[in-house]
Order: sequence, then C-alpha cells, then structure tokens
Amino acid sequence: MTWIKRNLFFVISVVAGLALTGYCAWLLFNSLSNNAAVSEDYKNTSDSLQAMQQKSPYPNKDNIKAAKADQERVRLFLADFRKSFSSFPVPPAKDEQGFQTYLGETLIRFRNGATNAGVELPPDYSFGFSGLIGKLTYNVGNIRPWMDELEEIDAILDILYRAKINYLSGLQRVPVSSDDSGTGDLLPAISVTNQWGVVTPYKITFRGFSAEIAAVMEGFARSSNCFIIEALAIGPDTSVQTQIYQPAPQTAPAIVRPQYSSPAQNPYGQYGQNRGANRGAPPWIRQRAPVNAPPAATAPTPGATTPSVVTILSENPLTVIMSIDVVKLKASEH
Repeated sequence: MTWIKRNLFFVISVVAGLALTGYCAWLLFNSLSNNAAVSEDYKNTSDSLQAMQQKSPYPNKDNIKAAKADQERVRLFLADFRKSFSSFPVPPAKDEQGFQTYLGETLIRFRNGATNAGVELPPDYSFGFSGLIGKLTYNVGNIRPWMDELEEIDAILDILYRAKINYLSGLQRVPVSSDDSGTGDLLPAISVTNQWGVVTPYKITFRGFSAEIAAVMEGFARSSNCFIIEALAIGPDTSVQTQIYQPAPQTAPAIVRPQYSSPAQNPYGQYGQNRGANRGAPPWIRQRAPVNAPPAATAPTPGATTPSVVTILSENPLTVIMSIDVVKLKASEH
C-alpha cells in the first residue's frame, strides 16, 4: 500500500493504459468481424455477377427490354383471362321474411322470361327451389348461399332463353344445407372450394333442335362468367313422333284438246278434230296432224319397274342432359 501511495500517479496511468488497450482490442475485433462480413458479401456478389454473366441469354440492355416486354404480355394475358371469370352480381342482404319475398319474385321473373322467350316450362316450375316455397322459417346462415345460387341460375337461364330452346324439363342444383329438399331439384354433389375459387355444379335438361343446342353451347363459351360443360348427353325426344313425307303418286297427264268458239277459229274449217268428224273431209285434212296436239299416251313397257317412293325424314327435337360447373374466383384473385 505504501508503494501504491508513493506511485499513485504511475498506478493510475498503468490502469488507464490497460483500459485503453482493451478498448482498442475490442475495436480491432469488431473491425475485423465487419471486414470479414464485407468480404463475404463481396464474394457472394461477385459470384452472383459471374454466374449472371455466364447465363444465356446474357442480361444486357436488349435482353432486359425483352424481359420487360414479356412481363407486359403476361400482364395483358392475365387481364384478358380474368374476363372469363367475371363476378356475379352481389345479391342484396335479406332476412327471413325478405328472402321469402325475394324468392317468390325471382321465380316469377324466371317464368316470365321463359314466356317472353317462347320457352315452355313445367306447370308452376320452381327452378330447383320447390322445397323452400311456402316455408315460414329459414336458417339465416343459408340465405346468402341460396341467393348466390339464384344469381347463378339467372345467368344460366339467360343463356337458355337467348338460345330459344323449346322446353326446359329440369334444373338441378347442389344442396346448401339439410334444409334443402325436393324431388328432382337437388344434385348428389357439393360445391368445391380451393385456394383459387369455388366450383358449383348444375345439371339442366331441355329439349331443342340441333341449332338451339349449338346456340346453348356457344352461349356458355362466350359468357363473361366461367361455365365449364362437364358432360353432355343427347338423344331423340320420344315425346315427338317422327314425321315422314311421302310424295303423292304421279298420274298420267290428261289429254286436253283445243276448243274453238267458232268455226272460223278452227284450223280445220268446217270439219271437226276427231276421227268421226273428219269423215268425208279432203285427204289433205284427214292426213294432217292437229296443230298443238299433245303427244299420245303410250302404254307402259312390259317388265318396267315403278320408281320407289322417296322417304324424307324431317328434323325432330332432341333431349339434352347437360352437366355444367360454375367457377368463381375468390375475391383476392380478381
């Protein structure tokens, strides 16, 4: 202690020097660590640059410009692609009583549309919602899915009505919940949801000619909404009898002799045109053939066959069973 007291200044200097040395050592260590990290980054960047320079095509200005042009084409393609997945109209929010009124008004509108388009329907057809007509209570959680199906059915019927089909036999939809019921109204299937959207199947049965069937398929293909025809079955409509056209049998033309109102118009003068009236006439009149006289009928040749009757089948309506999927993208994918 005596030595420390005598050399206090020296001791303080030594302690300060040691502290300063330790601080400098810490700074040096940090600098070396930072330098190593910078060197590693430089090495990675240099390797990336060399790898990029060795790629084909080389990332020069022309290739970068071409890549940007490709990105623009992809963007335009996606914009055009999304046009086929246009959203259906958002149905209004309804409570139980409001949905009952809305359902009745919508079904009436569907029937009136069929009448205006000349499309026949079964009596009081409910378009897949017969099990919900007349109910007093509805599950509130099912109202929105039911109204979504009404909007999808509206789009399907618009295509059928525009195609002028003859008769809509049935339209089946998927059940929303256990509250759905009705014979012939529901499909044994469900809507499928994935990360991209929702796929809802429908099945329609109608009657029409080949032109109307082609118009229906074209309508689904050109629709702004996405409809996919999954299955198609076409067969003759047994409710309509085949019409057969047979031409009437041909008969030999009747021989018509010219008639004259006065003897002056008769080229034979006072003599008649038949053999009995020409008796006693001069030879030059008897041997002369009548003017404009039709050719004499000839007897059929023995052994000649009568031409067969030509049968012409007229086009008849066809029964079509079509299964389609309605594809709707999720809101994040629009």
